[in-house]
Amino acid sequence: MLSKTILSAAVAASLALVPATRAAADKKDFIAGAILGGIGGAIINNEVRKNKQRQAARSRAVAPRTYAAQPRSYSAPKKKSYRPSIPATPEGREIQSSLNYFGFDAGPIDGQVGGKTRDAIADYQRYMGYQGTGTLTTFQQHLLTTSYLRAEAGGSRTLQDIASLPDGTRGLLKLYREDLASGGTQQRSLSPEPSASYTDL
Repeated sequence: MLSKTILSAAVAASLALVPATRAAADKKDFIAGAILGGIGGAIINNEVRKNKQRQAARSRAVAPRTYAAQPRSYSAPKKKSYRPSIPATPEGREIQSSLNYFGFDAGPIDGQVGGKTRDAIADYQRYMGYQGTGTLTTFQQHLLTTSYLRAEAGGSRTLQDIASLPDGTRGLLKLYREDLASGGTQQRSLSPEPSASYTDL
């Protein structure tokens, strides 16, 4: 940059000091002037480029690289819509255990009667011939949970009943509903157990 200033000053001084005379130039002088002007312009451009590189190097050495600050637009955090927590209840666990036992997938037994449990309830209701609402009536819940407790307590009798029913474990629900309707007095005949016979040796 300094050399450009000096060169410009030298050209201006030479023009000011040299008296204005009529210049007569021939072809040789014109070509020589063009060559010298081209060389001078190249020198000036080269010095300008070097100065820019030096300034860039100084700015990198002096200050850390900064990026043009883009204005950040502030946006408020998005509001999350939370469903109210479904309370876990012992009654919910009992319903889920009962549904899972009879093959209606209510998901994990956590006591929270959510969507999966309601789908399982609707499947249970349709299987039993009721409207699949997903919400148990008092009778439907009583039948489901008492059937589960009865099946769990039945031991080998429950296993025999399951083996004799075409719907397997689910069939117990209809069987126990029939027993409830008859007042629990209906006796089912069981196949006799083979008697053990012993022989003396």
